[in-house]
Amino acid sequence: MSHVPELLAPAGDMLSLKAAVENGADAVYLGVKKLSARAYASNFSVDELEQAIDYAHLRGVRVYVTVNTLIKDAEFAEAAETLQTIAAYGADAVIVQDIGLLSFLREFLPELSVHASTQMTVHNTESVRLLEGMGVKRIVLARELSLGAIRSIRNRTQTELEIFIHGALCICYSGQCLFSSMVGGRSGNRGYCAQPCRKQYVLKKNGEEVNVKGNFLLSPKDLNTAEILPQIIEAGVSSLKIEGRMKRPEYVAGVVNIYRSLLDRYATDPAGYFVSEDESRTLEQLFNRGFTHAYLSGDPRLELMDHDVPYNRGVLVGTTVSGRSGRGYVSLKLSGPLNIGDGIGFSYKGMGENVTDMFYKGKSITSAGKGMVVDLFLSNPISAGTQVYRTSDISLFRSMERSFNSQKPARRVSVRIELTAVKGKNLKICLEDSDNNIVKVISGYIVQASQKNPTTEINIKKQLLKLGNTVFYPASLEVRSDLDIFVPVKELNNLRNSAVQEMEKVRIKKWKRTFKNFTLSSPPYRGEKTGKPLLSVSVNTLDNLLCAADEGADLIYFGDENFRSYTKATLKEAYDIAVVAGCRIYLTTPSIVWDKELDELNSLIQEALKIGFCGVLVGNLGVLREVQQLGHNFIIDHNLNVFNNRSVLFYHRAGAEAVSLSPELTLEQVSSLGTYGTVECMVHGNPKLMVIENCIVGSLLGGENDTCCIPCRDGKFLIKDEKGFEFPLLMDEHCRTHIFNSRELCLLDDISSFIKAGVFRFRIEARYMDAQKVRLVVASYKNRIHQSISEQRTSHLSCRDISDRYTKGHYFRGVL
Repeated sequence: MSHVPELLAPAGDMLSLKAAVENGADAVYLGVKKLSARAYASNFSVDELEQAIDYAHLRGVRVYVTVNTLIKDAEFAEAAETLQTIAAYGADAVIVQDIGLLSFLREFLPELSVHASTQMTVHNTESVRLLEGMGVKRIVLARELSLGAIRSIRNRTQTELEIFIHGALCICYSGQCLFSSMVGGRSGNRGYCAQPCRKQYVLKKNGEEVNVKGNFLLSPKDLNTAEILPQIIEAGVSSLKIEGRMKRPEYVAGVVNIYRSLLDRYATDPAGYFVSEDESRTLEQLFNRGFTHAYLSGDPRLELMDHDVPYNRGVLVGTTVSGRSGRGYVSLKLSGPLNIGDGIGFSYKGMGENVTDMFYKGKSITSAGKGMVVDLFLSNPISAGTQVYRTSDISLFRSMERSFNSQKPARRVSVRIELTAVKGKNLKICLEDSDNNIVKVISGYIVQASQKNPTTEINIKKQLLKLGNTVFYPASLEVRSDLDIFVPVKELNNLRNSAVQEMEKVRIKKWKRTFKNFTLSSPPYRGEKTGKPLLSVSVNTLDNLLCAADEGADLIYFGDENFRSYTKATLKEAYDIAVVAGCRIYLTTPSIVWDKELDELNSLIQEALKIGFCGVLVGNLGVLREVQQLGHNFIIDHNLNVFNNRSVLFYHRAGAEAVSLSPELTLEQVSSLGTYGTVECMVHGNPKLMVIENCIVGSLLGGENDTCCIPCRDGKFLIKDEKGFEFPLLMDEHCRTHIFNSRELCLLDDISSFIKAGVFRFRIEARYMDAQKVRLVVASYKNRIHQSISEQRTSHLSCRDISDRYTKGHYFRGVL
């Protein structure tokens, strides 16, 4: 039998947990209220959590608790207390996003294993090595990686790797999405994503709307890897994860059941692996927005997105042969089975309903099959020739419900039973389970010689095998007894029940931990907030660099995602401009750098530092490890989601000169974090909302062939939402899409408030401004900073003067 990875299932509530366990999951992941990246799932209270963990552990299933949100300082004490409780209850690991929380766990709760969430955007080998060095047991890789990239990481690192194999996809790199946050104040990084990717948008090119197929331009299909499961297993991952903590338990049961069967089939006969039609159809029926392998099989090109349907499309079940303009009966020719109680939808449109009445040749029926023409009563107007889809199959759901609602458990643990019955001695029983737990129970009953009807071995075995609805089943049973003995049935039953109860306790208790109560105190301040306010400006062209330097920028961050376009000569010229103006200059590195791109980026970094650049603006954990290893000076970019004082301290202890804070923080929170190190705030520019591995424009306009015709290079593109807000798109040299906010961030009017709050480092994002705008913005902020320090008002420019449409972001409103 071949080794197969762990099957990891979602559990949004107790029913879903039972569904996952009873259908073959090796492990489950679940959230606690307030600390989960699926805040809209039911999740578990702390009190409910112990019951859930005990339920799983009794049945030999591991439990990972998701604590994968960014933690505010005000929440840290409660989070720490909750984490200690999670550890005490016996959770096998916690899944973490926040680097501050991760560093806290390794220091204060080393007994609790940590898994790095996909929200940490781990997508290259160096990122894995950095987390490996911190003691992280497992890393959930970014969903954008191919199997080749995963194999490469596996071959070069030691820690466990986990990937998603089924369910909904995020179109953006997880951990890099601010769309929901900036548009609606609900942060995806904090578990409150409003799913803007499932909304309708219009594509515009050079200001004009472009006619494309479908309006759901950011909505990916669902992941389904059943067909390529052997290749995934052979890539060497440790855990296969099913998405779906917000799905109903019947969905969890069905998907887990099928993947369990597929994994067992592969283990038994790898060469004979197959996926049956019934299995494929069931996965499709349970939920689908169309299926894709996403990036696992390479560039998905046209196979990733469904621009027509952002919701469950169901399975085609028939076509109407008559229609109505209002409520009433229509005739439907079936191409598949249909039952009363099934849910149906029409030609991928949003409307749908349940089948409540169905007639065949004038006779009321409850079920119908392929080829029949039936009459249905529908509430929605429908025309002839409309395709009808079964969006839910009541018989399938009932079958799945039975799999986890039965009184007799399907998931059972084998035990070896040994009973000793010797005359004149206490009756004894020994149970040993498949995990080598041993329980011995001695009865108060003294075995008697038989006076009339001896208790035979057959009699004894009959009673001991009655394990009923317990989670145990007998793998073997051995009776060691004298002849002609008498043991009352009641004594056998009581002894058996006591042994079973004791084994249950042992299986649960072995995972529990005990801790001394501790009071969390804030880490010590790093120093007083003093110094001259500094203005940093991000630019990506020499013209913009010159303008920023001329207008008094103190620091320049030079570069962007298209790092290959920067030659040695370009870097030298940039350095010379900065030096002449008295600016410190740093090389900007991208938020996404795959292994195949890292060597080239390293060469660019080395060249820049050789020329005289002061250091590197670090955009991801992999680049951080690289510059650490080489001893280079660096600044942490805001892509790394620094949200609390422990994160600030972690990066400073790692050697950072300064830390750019998350743009989701309030000014009050920023002020507090400034006492723990040198921090920087973005105060002006278009915040980036998404980084997408797929080229949106290329998937829409790039042609039907395997090779894209690169339409993104021919004009300026944006997407417009249903409210008329327009979001600029930029495609980089790696064909990734970057989506920017519809409103420019502008805090010019509030600079004095920032300085009073102890903020001394301000960032202008000017990479996508024209040179004239760069001059205006930099000069305005430089002037306002001077005014705030000297308290002499010499300029009346405000945000309205330098920005047509602007926002103050989250500094004065915060996020959920």
